[in-house]
Amino acid sequence: MERGQLLFALSALLVLMPAATSAQQGSTSRTGWISDEACAAQHTKPGRADCVEKCWRGGASVGHPEWKPQRAVFVADTDKAIWIVENAEAVKKFPAAHVTVMGRFDSATKTIHVETITAIAE
Repeated sequence: MERGQLLFALSALLVLMPAATSAQQGSTSRTGWISDEACAAQHTKPGRADCVEKCWRGGASVGHPEWKPQRAVFVADTDKAIWIVENAEAVKKFPAAHVTVMGRFDSATKTIHVETITAIAE
């Protein structure tokens, strides 16, 4: 590759990188379910809140100290993708709930930072 072509390619890459980064960091609204990392998509129906809360706490409270506390996750309706919730306190009042979340989804790390959350009436 000639030096001019290389410089053009690098310039184009530098111009496109901020656009990709800002798109990834922008807030997006999606619907799905709040669950725990261990059960994840198994809790995409109502009535499993007690199980999700136990998994979030870990097993010590129910006589199984070997069960480690699980992270909160968001399971997207569209593709059942599992996103780890970075700020779990934002979803603690919504175990096994069908919700709409607004937040920053990071596809590189499969995480979401929840900005707002609203339960969907079933």
